[in-house]
Amino acid sequence: MARMLPPTVGDDAPPGELAVFAALRDAPGTDDWVVFHSLEIAHHVSQVQGEADFVVIAPGYGVLVIEVKSHESIEADGEGRWRYGSRDWVTRSPFEQASGAQHSIIEYLQSRGARPVGYPIFHAAWLTQLSKSKFSNGIGWHEWQLLDAADLGADRVRGAIIRCLEKASAHLGETIASYRRVAGQPDAEHTQRVVDLLIPRFVVELSAKELARRREREQAQFTAEQVRVLDLVAGNPRLLLEGPAGTGKTWVAAEAARRAAAAGQRTLVVVFNRLIEQRLVELCGDGVEVRRIHALMAQVVDRHAGRNEARRKLDSGRVERDWYDVTLPEQALEAALELGPQFDYLVLDEAQDVAVDAYLDVLDALLVGGLAQAPVFVTGDFDHQVIYRRHGDAAAAPAAPSADSAAAPATPESARDRLLRRLPGLVQLQLRSNVRTTPEVGRFVAELIGEPTLYSEHRRSDDDQVSVERLTFSTADEQQRLLADAVERILSEPFTVRELVILSPYRADRSAVGVALSSGAADARLTSRLAPAVAGTGIEDSTRIRWGTIHEFKGLEAPAVILTDIDLSKEHHRDLLYVGASRATDRLVVLTAGRQS
Repeated sequence: MARMLPPTVGDDAPPGELAVFAALRDAPGTDDWVVFHSLEIAHHVSQVQGEADFVVIAPGYGVLVIEVKSHESIEADGEGRWRYGSRDWVTRSPFEQASGAQHSIIEYLQSRGARPVGYPIFHAAWLTQLSKSKFSNGIGWHEWQLLDAADLGADRVRGAIIRCLEKASAHLGETIASYRRVAGQPDAEHTQRVVDLLIPRFVVELSAKELARRREREQAQFTAEQVRVLDLVAGNPRLLLEGPAGTGKTWVAAEAARRAAAAGQRTLVVVFNRLIEQRLVELCGDGVEVRRIHALMAQVVDRHAGRNEARRKLDSGRVERDWYDVTLPEQALEAALELGPQFDYLVLDEAQDVAVDAYLDVLDALLVGGLAQAPVFVTGDFDHQVIYRRHGDAAAAPAAPSADSAAAPATPESARDRLLRRLPGLVQLQLRSNVRTTPEVGRFVAELIGEPTLYSEHRRSDDDQVSVERLTFSTADEQQRLLADAVERILSEPFTVRELVILSPYRADRSAVGVALSSGAADARLTSRLAPAVAGTGIEDSTRIRWGTIHEFKGLEAPAVILTDIDLSKEHHRDLLYVGASRATDRLVVLTAGRQS
C-alpha cells in the first residue's frame, strides 16, 4: 500500500483521478512507494504554473509522472488539436502535459542538488474510461506510455507502473549516451530526499483559490513531521504520540489504522465520544473497526449474551449513575474474557479520555497479547484536554497510606502515567506543527494556556482577515445580541451556515442557544438559522448552524466557531475555552462574561 500525499482526495476531483488515486493507494506490493496527487508546479518549463495529476516514486524503478484523462471520448483532428469529451479543442496532448510536468520536476530537483542519477524519470497518460487498443499510435509518444481502464485492476497497477518505467529506462539507455541504469536506484534515502523537497513545494505553491478550497488543500497535506511518525510505525509497533490540539494526531492515527488493516491485522480504533467515532469511520475506511469505548463494551456484552440489551440501554441513556463506569465495564470484562482476544492491533485516539483502568481492562482482554505486548498506536493531549473526567483520575489513584504511616499521601495517578504503566515499552513521540488553524487562531490558543511556544510552526496560510474576536457581555440579553451580530457578521464573510458551529460549556437548558430557542422574543437572525434541537442538541444537522457543547465537539473542527457562555472566573472554563477555540480552523468568536482577563 503506497503512501499518498496528500492522504485524501477531494470529492470534487474528476472521476478518473478518484479511480487512479484509489488504485495506487490500495495496490499490493507498494509499501515503499510514494505517490503525490495534484502536485502544484510553480516553476513550470512551458507555462506560468502547472500541475501534475500524479507523481509516483517507486524505489528501485524510478519516477513516473502521470496525466489522467477520465473522458469517455478523446479526439485528435489530424491538425495537432485534441478534444477531451465535449470540451473545446486544445493543442496539447496528454503526453505533452505530462512531459512538461516531468521536465519541470527534473529541473527543480537538479536546482536543489537532487539530480536523478541511475534511474528514469518519465511520463505517461492514463485513460481511465477507455481502452488503449482504440488509441492510435503517434510520433509524439510510445505505446508503452499509455495506461488504460484495464490497468486500474488491483492485480495490474504495480505491474503497469513498473513496466512503463522499465521501458522508459531502456529508451533512455538507447537515446542518451550518458545514461547508465544503477540497480536499486532510487534507494530509500534518495526517495526521502525527493519527498522532502517536493512536500514544501507542494505546500508553498498552493494556488490562491476561494477560502474553503484553500483550507481543504492545506489541511490535506501531511507535514514532514507527520510523515516521519508514520514511517516509524512499521519498525516500532508500540507508539505514544503526543501533541496539542490541531497538530493532526487523529489523521496520523487513522492512517496507522488503515495501514495495519491493509497488512491483514484485525484493527480496532477506540475513542470516547460519538462524533469523533463517526469522523474516524470516514477516515479509516473499510476493514477497520472504529468504536467509542462505551459502544465497544456494549457490543462485547451483547455478543456474549446473544442479544442487544446493552446497546439498547446505551442508546436510550436511561441508566443508573454508575452504569457507564462500573456496571458496563464489569459486564464487558467478563464477556471479553469468555470470548477471548478479538483484535491484533489497537489505536487509542485522544487516549486521555479513555485512560480509566476499568476500560483498559476490557481492551486488555480483547487484544492478542494484551495491552502489555500487542501492537498499539496511542495519541493524546494529556496536559490540556482532560475535560471529561477532571476529577476522575483521583478515584483511580493508588490508595493513600494509613493514618499511622509516616509516608505522605499518594499523588493521584494521571491519565498519562496510567497509560505508561498499563502499556509498557511505548516509544514516545511529539507533534508540534499546527496544521488545523490559521496562525492567528493558533497563537490565540497558545496564549490561552500561557504557552507561546506551544506550536513549533503554523502550516496554514496567514492573511489580512480578522480571525479571532473576543467580546464581553454583562447580561444574558447582551450576550444574545452579540451572538446574533456575530452570526450575521460571519455569514457575510466567505462562510456558510454549514461551516459555522456554536459551542458552549453548558447543555441546552443553560446555553445561550438553548435560551434563544426557548424564548419567543429571541433574535430571528439567530433562531431562524439554527439546527432544531434533537435530544437536547443541534450538533448533527449540517444543513443549518450546528450547536451543542464543547464536550460533544471535542476532536472535531469547523471553519467558523462561536463560543458562548464562557466565564473565566471558573477555572475549568479555561480548559474548555482551549478545547473549544482549537476547533476553529479559520474564524473564531469568543463571548466571555465580565471583564476580559
